Amino acid sequence: QPFCRRNVRNGGDMVKQWQREGYSLIELMIAVAISAIVLTGVLGLIGFGTKNMRMTQARVALQNQAKDAVNHISTYVMEASEVFWDETDHVLTISKDQIGLDNQVENTEQFLYWRSGDSIYFARESEVDPAALTADKKHLLVDHITGFDCEVKGNADTGREFLHVVLQLADEDIAEFECEKDISMRNQ
Repeated sequence: QPFCRRNVRNGGDMVKQWQREGYSLIELMIAVAISAIVLTGVLGLIGFGTKNMRMTQARVALQNQAKDAVNHISTYVMEASEVFWDETDHVLTISKDQIGLDNQVENTEQFLYWRSGDSIYFARESEVDPAALTADKKHLLVDHITGFDCEVKGNADTGREFLHVVLQLADEDIAEFECEKDISMRNQ
C-alpha cells in the first residue's frame, strides 16, 4: 500500500496522519511489464514505418529512373525517320535524317539503345561499334533494369508507325516498377 495511516500523538491528542511508505515490489514489476509491452508496440510501429518508408523511397527512385529513360527514348524516337528493334540483342536503333534546304536527305544519324546486364546504354552509332556494344559508364542511361522490350507497331487508321516501349526495373528485393509507353514518330 503506497499510503498508510498512522496515529501520532500531538500534545496528548491522537492525530491521524497519512504518510507515504513507497511502492511494493509487485507494483514495480507490474509497471515495468506494462512499460515493456507499450515500448514493444511502439518499436514495432517504428520498424514497420521505417520499412514502408524505404520501400516507398526505392519505388519513387525507380519511377524517376524509368520516367527519365522513357523521356530520353521519346525525344529521339519522335524525331526519328526510322526505328528498328533487334529482339535477340535487345538493341534499339533509331535513324534520324537531316534534311537540307532542298528538302533532300543530306545525312542520316543513327542512335543506339542497348541492354547489357541490368543497365541500358545510349550512344550515337559513330561513338561505338554496333557489332560489339560494351557497357561503360560514359553511355549509361539507366540501371536496375530487369526488362527492356520494344515493338514497332503500325496505326491502321493513320498508316504511321509508333514504338511501344516496356521498361521493368527492380531495386534488389525492395521494390519493382514497370513502365509502358507508346511513342509516335513524327518524321516518317
